[in-house]
Amino acid sequence: MLETAHKLIGNAWGDEGSTRIQHNWTADPDLIRRLRVGQACYISHGTATFVHVARPRPSPLTLLPAQVPAGPPPLPPSRRAPAPDPAGPFDDLFGPGAAP
Repeated sequence: MLETAHKLIGNAWGDEGSTRIQHNWTADPDLIRRLRVGQACYISHGTATFVHVARPRPSPLTLLPAQVPAGPPPLPPSRRAPAPDPAGPFDDLFGPGAAP
């Protein structure tokens, strides 16, 4: 880093001044040590960017009570399958006990 200083004479800059070269921190190490959870310092190409990452808000859906699925609803009586005929499926065609 270059630091320059000029002499001010009255209301104008004078001809005298000085310049010195010194090393300088890109980011203050003490400041970086004091960062808290969610804060970060990104250093790239001689520049430092300080960021704060916000925590996500909880979803309002997670606050609802858990619902247990109740299974499929029962079928209405008109849609239920008829009870099997104990005489057999072909008795109405050939008569009871008749051989095909």
